[in-house]
Amino acid sequence: MKTIYFVRHGQTLLNKFRRMQGWVDSPLTEKGELQAAEAGQKLADIHFDLAVSSDMMRAIHTLDIILANNHQSTAVHREIHQDVREIYFGSFEGVDSVMTWNIIGGPLGHLHQEDLISEHGILKVRDFMHDADPFHEAETGDHLRTRIQAAVSHIQEELKDGQTAIVVSHGTFLRNLASLYSKDVPFVEQPQNGSITILDVTSEPKIISYNK
Repeated sequence: MKTIYFVRHGQTLLNKFRRMQGWVDSPLTEKGELQAAEAGQKLADIHFDLAVSSDMMRAIHTLDIILANNHQSTAVHREIHQDVREIYFGSFEGVDSVMTWNIIGGPLGHLHQEDLISEHGILKVRDFMHDADPFHEAETGDHLRTRIQAAVSHIQEELKDGQTAIVVSHGTFLRNLASLYSKDVPFVEQPQNGSITILDVTSEPKIISYNK
């Protein structure tokens, strides 16, 4: 069996202030460091053969804290993968999240992201953001799907049978990943900061635990 443990990074300043945080970065809050430590304690007795984070400071710091709490992976090989970055929100980066979804969803009859996802599906919402972005730089659903699949495939190929990886990534990335690899699940909730999602990549990837 090949297993990937995905962890969402701990709370950051921009999370706390409810601002859009994709490719922009901000440091972990004290609460975020505690969340990372709690995730590390839950995973303390699991041996990891590979440890991956996105290139965002918040993910790297979270992985540092998790590994500091791990009793089985003192010499684990670490890598940084840009493919597990958060979604790129284009010109909505750093903008108040309520204002952002008013702009995107208002013309479509919905003021909340969750309503858009319920009606149109989680990947389609990426296209709505791309269309609403005046610079049209926000990541599209097709691009995100390809990026997620490439990231999972890359790590899957790195692991040998019986090996396990830990990957620190981001909330919206993990939400879309769970949607892609969960059968007959059109809607999944946003994962909490510090939560753990487990993906079996022995053959065809499938979610075996989400947002725990």
